[in-house]
Amino acid sequence: MPSFQLSDVVLISKRTGCFLTWCFFVLFISCSMELSAQRMTIVGIVQDTSGQQSLQHAVVMAVRIADSLLTGFTRSDKNGSFKLDSLPVDTYQVIISHPLFGDKDFIILGKSDNRFIDFKKIILPPKSYLLNEVTILGYADPVYYKGDTLVYTADSFNVKNNAVVEDLLKKLPGIKVDKDGKIFSQGKAVDQVLVDGDEFFGSDPTIATKNLSAKSIESVQVYDKKNDNTSEKNDNETLKVMNLQLKDEAKKGYFGKVSAAGGLEQFYEGELLLNKFKGKQKISLFALGSNTPHGSFGWNEIYEYGLDNERNSFSNDDGSMFYYSNNNQTDGIPQTYKTGFYYTDQLSKKNKVSLNYSYDNIKINSESSTTSQYFLTDTTYKTKKISDSHQQRQNQSINLSINHKADSLTEIEIQSKFKYTLNDQERGETNSFISAGDVLTRTTTISNSNYEKSYRWNNSIRLTRNFHKRDRLLVINYNLDLSNSKSDGFLKSDDRYFTLPALPADSLDERKYATGDKQVQVGSISYTEPIGKKIKLEFSYDISLSTGTQNKRTLDFVNGFYNTENPALTNNFRSVRSIQRIGTKVTYEVRKYSLSVGTRLREVESSNTNLQTQEKISLTIRNTLPYLTYRYKFSDNQSLTIRYSTNSRQPELNQLQPIPDNSNPNYIVKGNPDLRPTFTHSLDFSLYAFKPVSGKNIWTNMNFSNTEDAFANATFYDSYGRRTSETINVNGNYYFNSSINFTIPLFARLLELTPNGNFRYNHSSNFVDGQKNTTTESSPSGGLEVRYHTDTIEFSVGGSYAYNHTNATLNTQSNQSYTSSDYYASFSMELPWKMKLETDADYSADKHRTQGYNLRYVIWNASLSKTLLKNENLIASIRAIDLLNENINNQRSIQDNVISDVKTTIIGRYLLLKVVYKITSDKKKNDDHD
Repeated sequence: MPSFQLSDVVLISKRTGCFLTWCFFVLFISCSMELSAQRMTIVGIVQDTSGQQSLQHAVVMAVRIADSLLTGFTRSDKNGSFKLDSLPVDTYQVIISHPLFGDKDFIILGKSDNRFIDFKKIILPPKSYLLNEVTILGYADPVYYKGDTLVYTADSFNVKNNAVVEDLLKKLPGIKVDKDGKIFSQGKAVDQVLVDGDEFFGSDPTIATKNLSAKSIESVQVYDKKNDNTSEKNDNETLKVMNLQLKDEAKKGYFGKVSAAGGLEQFYEGELLLNKFKGKQKISLFALGSNTPHGSFGWNEIYEYGLDNERNSFSNDDGSMFYYSNNNQTDGIPQTYKTGFYYTDQLSKKNKVSLNYSYDNIKINSESSTTSQYFLTDTTYKTKKISDSHQQRQNQSINLSINHKADSLTEIEIQSKFKYTLNDQERGETNSFISAGDVLTRTTTISNSNYEKSYRWNNSIRLTRNFHKRDRLLVINYNLDLSNSKSDGFLKSDDRYFTLPALPADSLDERKYATGDKQVQVGSISYTEPIGKKIKLEFSYDISLSTGTQNKRTLDFVNGFYNTENPALTNNFRSVRSIQRIGTKVTYEVRKYSLSVGTRLREVESSNTNLQTQEKISLTIRNTLPYLTYRYKFSDNQSLTIRYSTNSRQPELNQLQPIPDNSNPNYIVKGNPDLRPTFTHSLDFSLYAFKPVSGKNIWTNMNFSNTEDAFANATFYDSYGRRTSETINVNGNYYFNSSINFTIPLFARLLELTPNGNFRYNHSSNFVDGQKNTTTESSPSGGLEVRYHTDTIEFSVGGSYAYNHTNATLNTQSNQSYTSSDYYASFSMELPWKMKLETDADYSADKHRTQGYNLRYVIWNASLSKTLLKNENLIASIRAIDLLNENINNQRSIQDNVISDVKTTIIGRYLLLKVVYKITSDKKKNDDHD
């Protein structure tokens, strides 16, 4: 390892522009001096022949093989532990001797990148044992490739006592775990986490990384696998997979935790998580209650606990599933209760079953203020809106999965997922309309309430047939998706006019009923035939049949009753659609590169019928969907990927329904039965280079897409600022995005620099009062993070800056620029007496926005915890959230000819006392000399 020089620090400081490097100057000097000495440390525990009793006063000697020089000498303590340190890196014979037992010899092949050697338990043979036993420890590389799989040898990376898998992952070069627990490998997000090649407590769980002991892991494997759920939207051909290979002794047990927290301001949190696994059987129970933002299972909690039911989802007409998080939980004041169980078991060699159920009850109260600027051809005006909402949502979900292996080559998978939802919501808002001359022209008060019941039932069966001939494959799939909803609500609004001549006040008082149902059936078949060792041919066919109806009914309040039907807001609408695709693909693959070229011929037939008037609109579209993927591997750690693809998006039922939605009388939306599907061309370019041992990494990506018949808004405004909008098709919409990310480790990865840059450009069109408005948005951004970590201290500091500029052809006054910057720091330190201090702060600054929305605020959190009990499974802590009481949600959105700035109330400063008790079957924390 090269020695440290002052010029290195100067060069780093100049290149990064980060003055914090100088703050760590003295620390780096001391660390580098230690590292440059190239010293080894050897530890272990000596036990008697039974392996149950520790041996004190055992003699441990390190003799250098080259010259037979005794380099190190020590004795074991009362716990049988010993430590030889400050040994020069070399090859040694280590001899362990005790007067009551036989000797034991080891040969150590020292390496500069393996300076810490842990023998763990050393069981001495009986005195009468005559045959000398010699163990040679020739340590393999801590990181290596096995075929296309990147393998990390877990024991080559030192972790602290009581460490979990996530602590281990943070030590691995090329692996990053962000603050939400999301895992990245070589700059790319990990799509799936497996344990011993199997899903662990649900789909894509990192529950293993949060709860499994790091000492139970033999190796961490990272590889790519084929994505079996590709579609027109979700068209990634491969998934990034991380497999945690367990040691034999760790493949059974249980773990869990119980926690409770409370504060002086009546805030509370509580969690219960119990898990048991034995071989292929896994059982999990969970419960959660909270009135803080932590009470929601956001993205990180879903992946932490492996709770696949908690992900919201939708599917398109070809049956493809897409997941999204419930972002409402970041706004307002929440109250959350959730519970459920998960069960999976390998009932026999051929049959595996998984069953899970969950229930959640979420209440959210929120208040927000919004200022919007409207830019028209001849004038501008703005609105100021104050709103509050109260929502209660209850979900019950049950999922069943059965996997049957008919034989070694044939597998059948059956899945059934059912979700039932109750949603009760009330929303009120007051709008003020202000002219360009800053004159109040109108005020509107709107009250909405709605109660909705809905369910969704998705069923699928999949047959996978392999053959004795390698790469020959047959896959047959059928999916049936059923959904239904019913709603009942009220709309009340009052308008007051202040223009001359002033109009009389008007009002609405309506009751609204709506029912909807949808059925989607998808069948597909694909066959792959290898031609020699380098070429594969794939043939595919799929058909989708969907039927959806939507019945809306509006009753006006007349003479004290809601009994007068409003024909302009009442309608029954049906949409029927069939999609057929037939395709072929050729793949040519050798060691260095692979090329896949294919195309799909698609036919879309749709029929939209107004059941009130019997008016029918039919449409038939035929087109070709080509795609190409080229990958070149410069080496195992460097690759280039170029990809061209085409996809299409079908209009939703709400976009087709011609009846106006006047739930917001100031913004009426109506459907367009003439809508055509979109057609998008995408070109992707990605390049990455990675050095496994050092952890150096560079990843860059560029994407360009152009959409024909893109969905856009056609909006008409009246003289009082009320607008009516419908969805139309436009051409000329395109999007470009590029990004580059680096990981630069320094000083044996004690310090890591992660600079990044991004540029985004969007060109889109819409129509305002019959005139075309073309808007371009450009946004360059960049950031830098500096991370320092040891076994006891972790520190990171960083920042990001983004410049946003918009340009519209309709009205040049909307051509505004604004900036946002974010600076953050976090620090954690292990203290004496098993205590730990953690703190983080985030400073945000928004400039060049609407008056009152140019905010600067600091969110500062801190916690102090202490670990108790012999096994360190009881943790008591005090957490302070938002110490400066400045927490706020401040967002800007730009759509068409409208710029909106929104501030939403969220939970501010609070203090919690928390106790966590960890449950584990590992009774001896130091069983392996953790």
